[in-house]
Parts: sequence; C-alpha cells; structure tokens
Amino acid sequence: MKKVVFLVFIVLAVFLTVSFITGCATPPPAETAQQPPPPAAPPAATPPPAAPAGTTTAGPPSPPVVRVSYSPEYFSPDGDGYNDMLTVNINVESEAPVDSWHIQIRDTGFPFGIFSEWRGEGSPSGTIIWDGLSTTGAQLQSAREYVYTVTVKNIHDGQSFNGAVYDGSGTFQGTLQIDVLVHREEGGVLRMIVPSIVFAPDAGSLTGLDTPTMASNDWILRRIAEALQRFGTYRVKVEGHANPTTPPNTRQRTAEEAGARGEIGLRPLSEERARAVVNYLVNLGVERSRLTPVGMGGTRPVARFEDRNNWWRNRRVEFILER
Repeated sequence: MKKVVFLVFIVLAVFLTVSFITGCATPPPAETAQQPPPPAAPPAATPPPAAPAGTTTAGPPSPPVVRVSYSPEYFSPDGDGYNDMLTVNINVESEAPVDSWHIQIRDTGFPFGIFSEWRGEGSPSGTIIWDGLSTTGAQLQSAREYVYTVTVKNIHDGQSFNGAVYDGSGTFQGTLQIDVLVHREEGGVLRMIVPSIVFAPDAGSLTGLDTPTMASNDWILRRIAEALQRFGTYRVKVEGHANPTTPPNTRQRTAEEAGARGEIGLRPLSEERARAVVNYLVNLGVERSRLTPVGMGGTRPVARFEDRNNWWRNRRVEFILER
C-alpha cells in the first residue's frame, strides 16, 4: 500500500514539474503593435485681408496721353471776320475708359488768374470751337500770351494699387498767343488796346531792356504795324496811358499827373512812351503822317484804384483808327 501511494506521489511530482517547465518555455503572447499617430495636418493659411472698396490689386494702366493743337496760330476774336474763332483739336489715347476732362485758360499777367474753363464727363470732343470770351463774358487782352491746360482722367484715378494712390490723369499744357485785336466802335472808329508793351522803368524808352522783353516788344509792334497796313486809309492816334498810384480827386493825384520834386509826371511820361512807339512803327514802314502821339497820363484808367491786382492793365498803349 505504501508503495502505491509513493508511486502516485512520484507521478504527481513529475507532472507538476513538466507543467512548470512547459509554462516557462512558452513565450508570452505578442503585444499589439502600437501604430504611430498620423502627422498633424499643417495649419490652414490665413487668407489675406479683404481689399477696401475702390482698391485694385492688378497693375495700374498707363495714364491717358493727351495731345492738343489749335488754329489759327494767332487768335484775334475782335469781330472783324479775321481769325475770330479758335479751333482746338484734342486727341486722347487711354488704356482705360476716360472718366472726365477739364480745360483751363490762365492769364500770364499778374495775378495769373483763371480766364476761362470747361469741364465734361467721358472723353472730350475731338474738336472744340471757342469765341475767346471768358466764363463771365470778358474779352481777351490784345497781343498777350495765355497758358492753357487740358487734363483727362481715366476711371481708375484716385484708386489704390498695391497700397499706393494711383494718378490716372494725363495733362497737356501750351501757350495761346493772342494777336493784336482791332475793336470796332460807334461811328466807324477802330481801337486797339495793347497792355503788353514794356518800357524802361519810369522812362519812355523801349531800349535798354533784357533780351526776352525786347523780343516780345518787337513781335507786338510788328503785329501792330501789319494791322495798321490792313487799314491803310485810317489816321492813327497813339495814346500812352500810365497807372496812377495815388487816390483819385486828390492833390496827390494832381501832383502825380504833372510831376513834382524832380519826378516825371504821368502825363509827360505817357507822351514820351507814345512817341517811342510812333518812332518804332515808322522804322517798321508805317507812314509818320498817319501817326499822332498823345500822352493821357492816368486820366483814364481801366482798373479801379482799389483793384491793385489789375493795375497793370492801366499801363497800356491804345491805337485809335479814324478815317
């Protein structure tokens, strides 16, 4: 009996030993492989801020190109049927549609004010006809230069391109030369008023001036001589006019006209200037017998004493043509 128990014990011990060895020899179950997390998507690009109204991101077009020509070369709107109307031709080349146009004419004399101007929408008409009158009905000054400016703007003018304000305007500037104007008055009298002849300061001489002034005087007097030849049957009174610098109807004005304390008076000064013009015209071929110099002094100003900006108009020479 003891032997049987001993054998059972031996068998049980062997079984447990084999089970233990087998359990130790068996590899542990494989762990589930850990997949690395997918890479994070890059952050979405921030959209650029919206452009403000009126802003264009494309490149700007070239500004308009403006070209202007006119005829006649010497404009004389005096109603004598000779070069009385000015024909202005305007040519515009523009990559973008034209929005508006502006024409401005300025007097080159002090105070360089605006004489006339016009505005319009769209592209300007190819041809403009002008009678020479200002927006208030004033007449151009005889034998004088005026500066004109033609400005054309396209539809993008003032918009923003890449952060900069775009100038979509094209400009053309030139000089308009006014001829000697011959105005017809009652009774068949013709009058030429020329405020642009320049004399030496406080003297009646046309000499001793700078070269540009001498050239301008020569051009004006030659045009006057040509006009007088067109009216060869007329006698001509050449009136010199001066600008008074003292109040009217005062003792100071009387002294200024006659001359005082060694100063030449306005009347003798204006007569000297009238004689200088007569001599110049005679040298250009006008018959002296037709010409009579007269000194008017400051007795007939065309600009009021209070209107200092226009005192220059009082310093003038008038030519009165009578049969």
